[in-house]
Parts: sequence; C-alpha cells; structure tokens
Amino acid sequence: MAPCIESLSTGTHSISAGCTQAITSTMAPNTTAEFSSVTSVTVSPPYIFNDPVQRLVIAVLACVISAIGIPGNLLVILAISLSKRLQTKTNMLVANLACSDLLTGLMIPLQAYSILQETLPYPEAFCIGLAVLFWLGLGSSVIALALIAFIRYYIITKPRQMYETLFRRRHIVLMIFFAWLVPLVLIVVPPLANVGKIGYSTRYRICATDTSQGLSDLYSLIAAISVEVPCLIVIVICYTKIYLFIRQVSLDVISSARSDPSEVNRVRGIPRTTLEVMVFRRQIRVAKNLFIVTCAYIICVMPFSIMCIIPGSTWPAIPWTFLFGFINTCINPFIYALKHPQFQEVLWMATCPWKKNPEHAPLLVSGRKDTTNNGNINND
Repeated sequence: MAPCIESLSTGTHSISAGCTQAITSTMAPNTTAEFSSVTSVTVSPPYIFNDPVQRLVIAVLACVISAIGIPGNLLVILAISLSKRLQTKTNMLVANLACSDLLTGLMIPLQAYSILQETLPYPEAFCIGLAVLFWLGLGSSVIALALIAFIRYYIITKPRQMYETLFRRRHIVLMIFFAWLVPLVLIVVPPLANVGKIGYSTRYRICATDTSQGLSDLYSLIAAISVEVPCLIVIVICYTKIYLFIRQVSLDVISSARSDPSEVNRVRGIPRTTLEVMVFRRQIRVAKNLFIVTCAYIICVMPFSIMCIIPGSTWPAIPWTFLFGFINTCINPFIYALKHPQFQEVLWMATCPWKKNPEHAPLLVSGRKDTTNNGNINND
C-alpha cells in the first residue's frame, strides 16, 4: 500500500494497475467489481490559462489599450486643470473617472507581462500591491460612471435650486471619496473573513485574486454583486429618465409652436418647421449619446460580472472579459470629455500655444463661475 499512497500523493489523476491489484487483493470478492468501476473514473485537472496564443493576443491588445487610455485620461485631467470654465461639479466626477482609469491603465502593462510568464514574475508583496491598485482603479471607475449618471439626471430633470442645494462642492468631494472607499472595503473586508484573498492568480496568471484560495469564486461574486450590478441599475434608470424627460420637453415645445407660432417666432425668431427639425435633431443626439454610454457599460463591464455569477464552466472566458474591462478605461475619456468642443478647444490651445485665438483665451484664464447649465459640457 505504500507505493499506492505515494502515487496518489503526487497528484496523478488515475490509479495505477499495481495499486489496483494491491487494493483489490484486500477486498472482499463482492466489492471488487464496484471498485473497478470507480478506478475507471479520472479527475479533471483544474483550469489554467495555458494557451500561449490567447495569452499573447490578450497581452498585446491590453498594451495597445493602455497606450491609448493613458494619454487620453491625462488629456482629460490636463484640460480640466487648465480651464476654470471646465471645473464644474460634473466635471469633478469626470476628472475622478479619468484618475481611476489612468491608475488602471498604468497597471495594465504589468498585468500583460505577468500573463506571458509561466510563474509569478514579481515579488509576492509587489503582486499584492499591484492587485490592490488594479481592483481599486477598476472599482472606482465603475462607481464614478454611476455617479455621473446620477448627477446628470438631477442637472437636467430637476430645478436648478434643488441641484445646487443637494450637490454642493463638499458633497461632490464626498461622492468621490465614496467611489474609492467602496472598492477598498471590498478588497480588505472579505479576506479578513477568509472569503478570498488578494494575490497571484495561478489560474489566469495575473495579480488579482488568489485562485488557490477555496472561496476565490465567491470573492469575485461578492464584488460583482456589490458594485457592477447596482451601478448598472443606476445608469439605466437615470439615463432612461433623462431621455423621457427631454422627449417630453421637446413635445411640449413643438406643441406650443403649433398652438401659437407667432409667439415662438417673436421669442426665438425661428420658424415652426425649423424649430421642429432642431428639436428632433436634439432628441436624436441625446438618444445616441445615452445609448453609447449605456451600451459601453454593458459591453465592457457586465461580461465579467456575468462570468462571476456563473463560475466553473465560464473560467476560459474570464481573461477575455478582463480585456473588455480594460477597453472601458480606454473609451471613457472620449465618451465623457474629449468629444466635447470645449475640451477640444482647451487642449488645442494647451498643446498648440502658437495658434491661440484671443477670443478663446478666457477658456484658460477665466475665473468666472458659469451659472447656467450651458457651462457644463456633459449635460447632453
């Protein structure tokens, strides 16, 4: 029996013929047949992300995403820091989003290098720190997206006095603190209860969650249910309400124009047909922007959450869902900032000072607070 025990302890997944003979010789005849059926069963090895082609593709794509996302987020931070006019309450959250995505983008190349290695290429303490910063950046980014949706909803659909009362600058600071506190709590508290552990994942070869810990899948599930799913609900509800509100306002404007076109012409100087076209185009633009924001979240963030909710059979797909999460940090600067004209003007003047236009100079130096919604370039 000693050789049999030694063979089993080495981690083989089938029992040798010699071991079978030794064991069956000590068994009663009526149990030999039953044992024979048991010995024919082999144990499936745990999943490990070993495919070299997939690892190389993911590592290369991750580095490309990082190369785009890092300068993109730096440009957003630069524009907001340079322009007083861009330093609105909503853009404080946009700047926080850029900081979160920048942190994640800086961690991506280190994770890509780890994927290509057969063993942990860093000291264990460095890997734990990398994992903490990685999850902290991703988590705070997701929460920031929900907070931007929430504050947009109040700016657009509620009276300005209510918005000014609820969202003072100190309240925005607290919201930003909350966006970083929640993922930090999720990183620290579950491991203290022996549910998961931050560290090197032997399954996926990155510094994220220690998959050798028995409850690592539960750890990922807790994070997904606590952050990604609630944020999705907030984003969908807020943007749906924004669209319905703008649609109703547009219908009211058109109805007023049809009932008293002379009043509309006197106030706006716009013919009824032209007004209807403008309202329709604005509805299309708003619907398109909200659709892009919502779809970007669902496509980039939710696949990982879904994989966490259905563990086991979905393990091979997890590395690719990580890649989608990386893409989210790359496209956020373009969705929330860089596509807006005021951001483009500020960055143009900052990067090309010899082409400054005097009439645009106040964008960089003005300390005047914009008291209208037009000062917030993210209201649409």
